[in-house]
This record gives sequence, structure tokens and C-alpha cells, in this order.
Amino acid sequence: MPAPRIVHIITRLEPGGSSRNTIDSCAAQSKEYGVVLLAGPHKDSAELLKLLPPEVSYIEVKELQRELSPLKDLKALLRLRKEILRLGPDIVHTHTSKAGALGRLAAALANLSSKKQAVIIHTPHGHLLYGYYGPFKTAVFRYAERFLALFTDRFIALTPGELRESSAAGIGGREKWTVVHSGVDFTPPAVPAQKRDLGIAADETSIGTVARLERVKGIEYFIRAAALAKDRYPAAKSRFVIIGGGDLETPLRRLADELGLDDRMIFTGFRQDAAALLSALDIYVQPSLNEAMGRAPLEAQAQGLPVIVSRVCGLPDIIQEGRTGFTVNPADPDSLAEKLGVLLLSRALRARMGEAAKTWALSKDGTGFPRFGAESMNSQLLAFYKNVLRDADKAGV
Repeated sequence: MPAPRIVHIITRLEPGGSSRNTIDSCAAQSKEYGVVLLAGPHKDSAELLKLLPPEVSYIEVKELQRELSPLKDLKALLRLRKEILRLGPDIVHTHTSKAGALGRLAAALANLSSKKQAVIIHTPHGHLLYGYYGPFKTAVFRYAERFLALFTDRFIALTPGELRESSAAGIGGREKWTVVHSGVDFTPPAVPAQKRDLGIAADETSIGTVARLERVKGIEYFIRAAALAKDRYPAAKSRFVIIGGGDLETPLRRLADELGLDDRMIFTGFRQDAAALLSALDIYVQPSLNEAMGRAPLEAQAQGLPVIVSRVCGLPDIIQEGRTGFTVNPADPDSLAEKLGVLLLSRALRARMGEAAKTWALSKDGTGFPRFGAESMNSQLLAFYKNVLRDADKAGV
């Protein structure tokens, strides 16, 4: 009897957590299932595809793109439906918003004209319920997701916070949701960065963040908090580091200069070795306005850094409040500066929290693997698929 077939659909394979998770999942599942990955084109996809074993089939859907385009989106929908009908999968698992919408529609349409009914699973990799758009676009997204939920059999959230907020918004009933965290690579960097690599003196306390420089990452509030901390704690020798690039880099640099941080703020731009640069930090901050889970603060904790994160979506789920770090209100530089002060003024507290953070991030869960690692994620997903297929078989799907 042939192995069940799973078709994964993601908008595009680009640097980031959702793409890497999907690649890792496909690779792990290929040992027990027939796996096919469909994605739109992207300039960086070739690098990620190198991580796939030959058992995984890859199909590029050139019409599938991130930007809204009625004609291309219709072509992508029809192409996805055609491929699903041809492949006859047992499961269609979609990832991210655009592929999630078109992929689920295509799977539902394919199910209408096929004797073999695929189970439709969606992993949003975060929601768009706040932090991204204004009220109108957010409402459109919410109603669209409620509609798509009508023919989604199961949802996967990365954290309990994402599950609670999504189900509370009416996006699928609570019973449809399961939490399977994103898999983070905790392999120590081969060449850890030193403070001097960033132009930071050994006796300076370095505070940093890793992010794409876009509004939802809240970097503006990190900069404003840095200015407040500089004024409130003048005796603390502090330096601030922003690791990442993006459309907002120029205005954010300008803001830092206007706030008198020209000698305290370091912008590294996009860096492939972002994880290695964490080794040059003493404190990690994730000031996001919305974040489903947050890989970087977990990587930071695994390297022994205390962390401060915004109290949004899944971020509170990945730290231990008061033990490995602190949570603060989003878009609140005053609160962030206050917690920075607590850590800036106590080397002993930083050391104690950092050690607890490393223990927490690398501790094992019920799978026997590190709780936030890729092995745990894949073990949970394989068990999830088996249960889903068993339930579908019992229901006669």
C-alpha cells in the first residue's frame, strides 16, 4: 500500500521562519509520507531547496505571488487546483496568508470534483489581527479568514497565544486548533561574534534586536526606549544594536540621530550571521507589535541572554516572566526603558536570568527533544498527521 501523500503549499521560499519550517517539515515527513512542495518563485528559493532530500518533489507555481493581482491570483488558484487533482493527496497543508487562501480554495474545489477527499490543514504562521494594517484592512482580513475557515479541517498555531487570539476572532472553532511550535535551530554558531566585532568596548553593556525593519517589528519603540535609557541611566555604559535591514532603515537611522543616539546606536543591516551576532549581546529585546512566536528571542535565550519582549500574541509564551526575561506593553518605550534599566544596573541579575534562559530554551518536552527545536516540531507534526488521517478514515473521507 503506497504511503499517504502530503502536499505543502507556501507563497514563496524566502529567508525567514515560515519557509525554513516548511522545508524542515517536508524533509522530516518524507521518511513516512510522499511529500510534494508547491511554492511561488523567489530569488532565494534555490538556497532553501538545497535542504530538501531527493524524496521530496518540488513544483514551482510561477503565478503564485505575494502581491495582490486578480488575474495572477486566479491563474494561481486554477493551477493549484489542477496540481491537487493530479497528485491526489491525502492532506493539503497550506502555509502563510496568500498560499493559505488560494491553496485552501483550490483544495476545496478539487475535493468537489474528486472521489478522494483531501484533509485541508492550514498553518498561518501568525495572524494579521493587529499590528499590520488599519481597521478597515484588518476587518477585511478577519472576515476573509472566517470564510476560509469554513472549509479548513484543522489549524496549527505556533503558540497558545496565537491559538487564543485567532479562535477568539472567530477564525475556526477552538476544537479545530492545535499548537505545534516553530522549530528553531539551536546549533551554537561556529564562530561566535565578539563585542569588538561590532565596535563595542568590553566594558559596555550591549542591547540588541534582530528584525526586518518594518512597522510591525516595533523598532521605532526600541530606539525611543534606548534614548530614554541613555538619559535615565547615564552611568551605565550602554550600546544598542539593530541587526537587520528593510524599507524603514533610513527613517529609523534618522530617528536615532534626532534622539541623540548617533554614538550609541549600531545598524548592521541584513546579516546572514545574525545568530552568531547574538553572542556579542548582553540583553536581547523583541519590541514587536505582533509576533506569532519569535525565533530570535529563543535563539538569544539559548545563548544565555535575558530577554525583554512585547506582550503580544505568542511572545509571552516563549519566555518565563521574571525568570528568563520580562514582558512589556507593545509600543510603550517608557515601559521598555524601565525594564532595560533593571537589567542594565545589575550584572548579577543579567547573569542569573541568562543562565535560566539557556536552561529553559534547551530543556526537553514530552517528545524527548528540546522543546522549541525542529526535532520536537517534526515529532509533533508526524503524530498530528497520523491522528488526522485516522479520524478521516473513521469518518469515511
